[in-house]
Amino acid sequence: MVVGALVSVVAMAGVAQADQPAVMLGAGSLNTFDAMQEMDIIYNESAGCDLVVPPTTPQWTCVSPQPTSVVTTENYYHDVAASMFSQGTSAGLRMLCQGNDGTPGTTDIGYARSSTSPSSLPSICNVSDKLTYVGWAKDAIAIPKWLGGASEPVTSLSHSQIKEIFTDISGDGCAEDWGDFGGTPGEQILVHGVEPLTSSFGTFQTYLGGNANYCALETGGQLLPENDCTPINDLPAGDRGRSIWWVSYGKYATGATNCTDAATDLIGVNGVAPSAPSIQSSTYQYTNFLYNVYRRPVTGDPVLRWRIRSYIGEYPHGWLCRSNSMHIKPVGDPGLGVPHAGAERNYGLAIDKIIDDAGFVRINPLPDGDKCVSFNIN
Repeated sequence: MVVGALVSVVAMAGVAQADQPAVMLGAGSLNTFDAMQEMDIIYNESAGCDLVVPPTTPQWTCVSPQPTSVVTTENYYHDVAASMFSQGTSAGLRMLCQGNDGTPGTTDIGYARSSTSPSSLPSICNVSDKLTYVGWAKDAIAIPKWLGGASEPVTSLSHSQIKEIFTDISGDGCAEDWGDFGGTPGEQILVHGVEPLTSSFGTFQTYLGGNANYCALETGGQLLPENDCTPINDLPAGDRGRSIWWVSYGKYATGATNCTDAATDLIGVNGVAPSAPSIQSSTYQYTNFLYNVYRRPVTGDPVLRWRIRSYIGEYPHGWLCRSNSMHIKPVGDPGLGVPHAGAERNYGLAIDKIIDDAGFVRINPLPDGDKCVSFNIN
């Protein structure tokens, strides 16, 4: 049975594949931590080779090596993917680059989870760090408002108005009145920021072109935990109603931010409301890609590097990026894919569902074809 022959030919080229499982660690973004844990689970449990049974040794080896021209399973060598505790996008990228540079005391992570563009790449990553960014889903910066207060009449703000509210681009001070932006006159906008070094802070700051926390610090607002509305919920009603802040659209859509639908709504940008269609088309301005970032196989264990690429790498190599027709599915399943007696699920649809359930948006709305975007840095 031939499944995704192209993937196998490209991924195996020039690398002698050992037949023991590799352990691949991902670290970085909190925003994508939960979704990538779900991806890890279905990748780890997917069909692979027939393993040697103890007491026969060497243990955890395949009875037969993977054919060089075909792929008959999702995860042939039973590689193990694990998502490490989140310390933020910047921390994950620093770990990736420090490991590449051979810095003593570092953990050799396989890839970094990143919710920001390469424009936010830490300075510790230098020209010797050959990185590939693989975007596997889309998200957006969403701006909530509290219903029943001074901000409720506002349905949309222009990009310039948002920059003025958060960064004071006019230089006339951060004390802005909601009445000048379509809200209740006589109510000063209470601006809140987000803890620095988080992916949502870095992403929003890139869009604003300045310190996204500037007016929060100037107006007595709070620096909120990433994607958590709880401190806003705890404010007096009047302060809630004149507040403005930002969160991940995906986290808001799933309720993970603790901003309840009954109490809050989202403000549009330039007349476009954030939604799955407007994010997928990028007509909503504050749209961003969610990336996994790996080191191109120029240093370290070449087999491990190729295994990492086979999991989170770009199309057609990477499992996350393959079209649905290149994944296996149970015999009799009507969806796209290649029937396989060992398949517990339709893996292409399972990947799509994890993205949808996380509140994120698929890059490619079609079930077949490349599901990712990718590019090299350095």
